[in-house]
Amino acid sequence: MHRLSTKKEPLWTKSFINITLMSLFIFLVFYILLTALPLFITEKLGTSADKAGWLLTVFLIFAIIVRPVAGGWISRFSQKKILIYSTTAFFVACLFYFFVHSFAVLLVVRAIHGIIFGIITTVKGAVSAELIPMTRRAEGLSYYSMAMGLAMVLGPVIGLQFASASSYNAMFVICAVLSVFNVLLAMIITIPGDNADKHAQKGKFSFSNIVDPRTVPYAAMTFISAIAYSSISAFLSLYAKELDLVTAASYFFIVYAVCMLLCRPFVGKAADQYGPKYIIFSCLAIFAIGLFVLQMTTAGWMLIVAGAIMGIGYGSITPIYQTEVMSSVPPERVGVASSVFFNSMDLGMAVGAAVMGIIAGASSYSTMYLTACIIIVVAFFLYMYVSKKGRRYQQ
Repeated sequence: MHRLSTKKEPLWTKSFINITLMSLFIFLVFYILLTALPLFITEKLGTSADKAGWLLTVFLIFAIIVRPVAGGWISRFSQKKILIYSTTAFFVACLFYFFVHSFAVLLVVRAIHGIIFGIITTVKGAVSAELIPMTRRAEGLSYYSMAMGLAMVLGPVIGLQFASASSYNAMFVICAVLSVFNVLLAMIITIPGDNADKHAQKGKFSFSNIVDPRTVPYAAMTFISAIAYSSISAFLSLYAKELDLVTAASYFFIVYAVCMLLCRPFVGKAADQYGPKYIIFSCLAIFAIGLFVLQMTTAGWMLIVAGAIMGIGYGSITPIYQTEVMSSVPPERVGVASSVFFNSMDLGMAVGAAVMGIIAGASSYSTMYLTACIIIVVAFFLYMYVSKKGRRYQQ
């Protein structure tokens, strides 16, 4: 193991702080709505709870569809302009929720919001990568992604507070206000070398314009790991209810988030100094252990311990995957790489939720988590191949 770099370049610039705050506000809105809208449709729209899944499915499908297009725009047009336009559209989309009076209209609003979310997450991911010094990219993306981790904890709490009081209009106001802050942040961000790529091909479609082949190895690892994690995001509450551990399940996510937030800065620095190989192997092993503990859980403390272990494992590995996807392409292709990374994660979550649901229905939740553990063990050995094939772009 050897150090890759000892040179320290500035990381916490005003623009990096602004793009990180923007990520926090965007995902706060995402998680507030994700938590509260299922209750909104049952209380205010009279819709059955079994249709709640469509709120996220429709949102993610349209986000996935638009991201490859957005990735191409980033290579050809001003990133700051795209950021300003998309944050403005995100604000307008938040206003649409005030006029929802039926489930069908809500699905249309979610589709529109998903399109804008797909664009804004792609462009802000590309901008963050360009604002971070190459020698500190893993560390920088680890800090940057902590904003989403913080939103993952605060968003559901805020959403549930408003939902418990049936104050949905007040909740939509908060989402709109957060979105206004995003527009202001987009206006003051400075992006170095922000102009259209003069060498970009126009009017000629190519598969590499939406999926750069150099991103595939780590995108595949992101996809496979997300399949396993979908068993947590989609089914942990049901598993906890079956075990009569619902209270412990709420602490699971808090402990998961705390461990993730504590570990990410150190993991990012280690990846920059020693390379990602040892970090990814370690995180995959820890993630597999966490899933194994989860599948044999019989008490609340075991559930919480599993959350802590997976917060360290999966919670630490995602920014490293993002770093490697971004670093596999030249700077003018970082928009495409950003699109590939987020789509790999969302596709893994979508596919995983469906597959894991089938496994749970045919057997049990315990068997489902054991399957997820086996998937990560397979990913561990697959990474032996990926670590040899995946290469960083050399300036």
